Amino acid sequence: MNPFIYRTALGNGTLVNLKAKSPLEIEKHRVWLNLTNTEGLFKQVLIGYITGATNGWDYNYDALSLDANKYADFYSINESKKLVIQGRALPFDPSDTIPLGYRSAITGNLSISVDHADGDLAKKDIYLQDKETGTMHNLTNGSYTFYTNKGIFNDRFVLRYDSQAQLGVDDFTSNQPQFYISVKNRVIAINSEKAPLREASVFDINGKLLFSSQNRGESYMEITGIQANSQILLVKAILDDGRIIARKVLF
Repeated sequence: MNPFIYRTALGNGTLVNLKAKSPLEIEKHRVWLNLTNTEGLFKQVLIGYITGATNGWDYNYDALSLDANKYADFYSINESKKLVIQGRALPFDPSDTIPLGYRSAITGNLSISVDHADGDLAKKDIYLQDKETGTMHNLTNGSYTFYTNKGIFNDRFVLRYDSQAQLGVDDFTSNQPQFYISVKNRVIAINSEKAPLREASVFDINGKLLFSSQNRGESYMEITGIQANSQILLVKAILDDGRIIARKVLF
């Protein structure tokens, strides 16, 4: 018997487990996320797995965004509510996912980063999924910088703890039937044999928009003038039938 774990209480021979949690002890695993830019913008969101919280709306644990910053807002989303603090139920589930949204009154680069974390989240990889570019970024390795236009974006980012998400992005060496993307002499060619192209976009690996063209109604197009060094780019196409196809290309 380990004397540092058990002891007798009140001399009556009863064993007390010193490692057992007190009924009053609050378990919590929290992460604070920042939205910033190089001009001094700052918004923060808290996600916390804590004793007493549920995965629904909790008056004692959740807080709505007041959207008081005229330049931007940043929040998690639950039951259509925009939250700057969101409590989540225990035990912590590594497969849990949290939608993140933001509003931007500026056009340019923004960054999402981990400010700090505690409990189990201080020792765990925390991922940001960018559904716009098909990127899965480990925030514990550094901030994620992306390009944004003005507007409200509630379906772009997901916070998660499992990197094995279905991103909907094929390897750049593969091709889907009736849809082809090729690169030659720094020209990106898109050929959609069955459905015309509604929109085409090109992003760099940090999510910066390099090219965008809308409402083309064509089955074939060539993209030129991309200013990028040799790297992997993401080409995203929206077809007239509503399908979204994203491919990595070696540029």
